[in-house]
Amino acid sequence: MTLPASTTDPLIPDKTTLYCFDCGHESPIEGDWNRRPNGDSVDYDCPVCRTTITSRPSRDRQPAGDARLLHCSSD
Repeated sequence: MTLPASTTDPLIPDKTTLYCFDCGHESPIEGDWNRRPNGDSVDYDCPVCRTTITSRPSRDRQPAGDARLLHCSSD
């Protein structure tokens, strides 16, 4: 019996996985990374070698610009 060809290319990394290029550690974005608040963002540090992998906007941060809706009346 022959297995069907895979639909995923093994050379394309999974977008939900972060990789540390210093030590080779890899884990899902919600995995074992050390998260540190840094102003309006959160830094993701490698738990093995402590290299900062990425910095992402804080989830509780408000969107850029004024997000309020204004109602205009035609009196």
